[in-house]
Amino acid sequence: MESIVITGMGGVSPIGIGNAAMDESLRQCKHGYKDISTSTKSDKYPLMYGGAIGDFPAEDYLSFPADAKYRGSVRPKRLDRASQCALVAAKLAASQAGLIGEEDRLIDMNAANSAVIMGIALLGVESYDRLHADFAEGKKVSPFAVPMYMTSASASVISTYFNFKGSPFTVNTACASSLTAIIRACDILQLNRPGSPSMILAGGAEVSLTDFVGASFLAAKAMSPEGISRPFDVNRNGFGPAEGAGVLVLERKSDALKRGAKPLAEIIGFDEQHDHYDAENAPGVNFTSPDTSGEQLAQSIITTLEQAQCPLDAVDAYNAHGTGTQFNDLTEARALKRVFAEKLPAVMALKGFMGHSGGASAVLEIIGGILSMHGNYLPGNPQLEQVDPEIAIPLAKETQNLSHQIHLKTAMGFGGARAVIAYKKYSD
Repeated sequence: MESIVITGMGGVSPIGIGNAAMDESLRQCKHGYKDISTSTKSDKYPLMYGGAIGDFPAEDYLSFPADAKYRGSVRPKRLDRASQCALVAAKLAASQAGLIGEEDRLIDMNAANSAVIMGIALLGVESYDRLHADFAEGKKVSPFAVPMYMTSASASVISTYFNFKGSPFTVNTACASSLTAIIRACDILQLNRPGSPSMILAGGAEVSLTDFVGASFLAAKAMSPEGISRPFDVNRNGFGPAEGAGVLVLERKSDALKRGAKPLAEIIGFDEQHDHYDAENAPGVNFTSPDTSGEQLAQSIITTLEQAQCPLDAVDAYNAHGTGTQFNDLTEARALKRVFAEKLPAVMALKGFMGHSGGASAVLEIIGGILSMHGNYLPGNPQLEQVDPEIAIPLAKETQNLSHQIHLKTAMGFGGARAVIAYKKYSD
């Protein structure tokens, strides 16, 4: 099958908006956790810290010319914050890919039939909380309420803004959602059915820094009470909540080169499966707990590398899901050792920088991985104090100079979702 390349990427994240800002934060080992206690209302569950973007004037990044009336319905003031983030991320990705010009109008007509696939775990929850509170107080319901909190909003908003002809759709595999979206996009591009898109914008978005969502994850013993992810650390106690969005422009390699695009990375293999209960080998698997033996994740990694025709010693870095929960981090470490034995690749765990933005986390971490590839450095781990001795993986606190060409990226989600992708730095 034909190779799929990434020709543009855009991130709206706690460590910066756009590639340059994110790259600088990763190089400097500067995390994006902020005190968000003043933004919460609950005395029983006060959110303390989170991966927050801060003030975000989305309209400043976009263009709404008078003759592009179709864009009027997707002005930021009519959108949920997650859709605002998604739209700006898509604009940044499309710009880097050379698809748009002045006033964000398409200049490459091959992009006109582009599809959009967004991975969403929880969308519109902040808007829903606010709108429902207004309703409960007897206030008038906004006519924009449903577009704000419908799960498909982000994909449709992007398609509307660029006036794409291809189908916008949404996938949800919990915290693996954006990686699932990217894999779905690769499947569609490789299948290349008549009338199918020549390029796809794929990624994820999530903004759910609300009291109720936080309380729910705390009750599930998944979130850190202080709100900070400490991946693979001996004192880790759950993930830190975050917000953000990321989008990649994906194309068949031949199409990208034909139009003169400059690929950033090439996707060389992927796999997605479900962690299933096995009374003998995986007795602890349930709706919110993975196969902690690491066996099932290891099999997905092996399948991905076989598809990529990539030997174990060619993998330079492992871009971890790394939530900072007890079970997740142990599962990943055991999977790595099952696959690589004692010759483990370097590990990056970017939730220590950005927090866990649910459905958006994987794509933002891929963007971070590609930035580090091109910058010849391996991001450090700003929350790391001591690697858990039971985990014992190669994880450094400080950013290191390192040339690396091939990454493995994993993502897992409640409900047993599991996805793995391999990508490499593009070279002619």
